[in-house]
Amino acid sequence: MSTRRLGFVLIAVGVVGLIGTSVAAGPGPGTPGLGWMASMHEGMMGGGLGGRASAPVADAQEVEVVTRDFSFSPTEVTVPAGTTVNLLLVNEGDLLHDVTIPALGFRVEALPGTRASASLTVASPGRYEFVCSVPGHREAGMEGLVVAT
Repeated sequence: MSTRRLGFVLIAVGVVGLIGTSVAAGPGPGTPGLGWMASMHEGMMGGGLGGRASAPVADAQEVEVVTRDFSFSPTEVTVPAGTTVNLLLVNEGDLLHDVTIPALGFRVEALPGTRASASLTVASPGRYEFVCSVPGHREAGMEGLVVAT
């Protein structure tokens, strides 16, 4: 085998090893259950429109939002102001989706065919827009509203 070809093989093996290590290492920092794909998404998004969501709170009311390619259901959810709820994101689509509430610094992501849950506390009554922050998804109609009463 030529030196050039051997060098290519060693580089390819190294890349495969790195990818395997990333997948085996599990979730990226601050991204429960999403692993390397979510970390890659965050890198593409430059941190996205919002922050990170907190872990679900035991016994908190659950609010479910289902994503499909390219919609949310429901597009409006009501939560009690000042109370913590767990937002359950169910991704029935074929793509990575998230619920991002820019005004609250909140984002929870789910890979295709998975669920993700995070706690959400809206301190003040009001209307807060939520979107999918994946490039092009908001423009395709992935928008909704959280109403805190």
